[in-house]
Amino acid sequence: MADETNSEAVELDASGEPKRNFRRVLEERAETAEAKVAELEAQVSGFQRDTTFRQAGIDPTDSRQQYFIRGYQGEMDAESIRVAAVEAGFISDSGPATPGVPPQQGAPETFQETPTLYQELAAQDRIAEAGIQGQPVVQADFNDQIGQTKSPEELRVLMESKGYTFNVQS
Repeated sequence: MADETNSEAVELDASGEPKRNFRRVLEERAETAEAKVAELEAQVSGFQRDTTFRQAGIDPTDSRQQYFIRGYQGEMDAESIRVAAVEAGFISDSGPATPGVPPQQGAPETFQETPTLYQELAAQDRIAEAGIQGQPVVQADFNDQIGQTKSPEELRVLMESKGYTFNVQS
């Protein structure tokens, strides 16, 4: 009992301030370190899992194939994953990757997004709207210059200087 009261009692140093309990500080640091290690191990495990799925030819950015990744419970090697994905219909037998070999090692992966019907229609609508609203570009003082011409020859020279051509047969 005497030990219990001593461990709970606050010891004071020479200046009258409480001494730090180094054991408690070390225990808190150990708990913090263990939590960080557990978090980092989970991240490494996730990266390894993601790499294995990529090696099997599964695209983790494809929303359809993400369902397969979440639900897969089998062996964590590229060949087993590839066989299961082909059987489930998520990838074709002649998929984009060779089993056991990551796609394009050393080069960044590029995935082309296939536009949907609605995206295509929206793009065509934007193009049509731009054509309807577009007005020919006319310089503000060009109409005044045309009005100031005194002969058809002056008008022809002015128009040709602005890029217009005439096919007049006399």
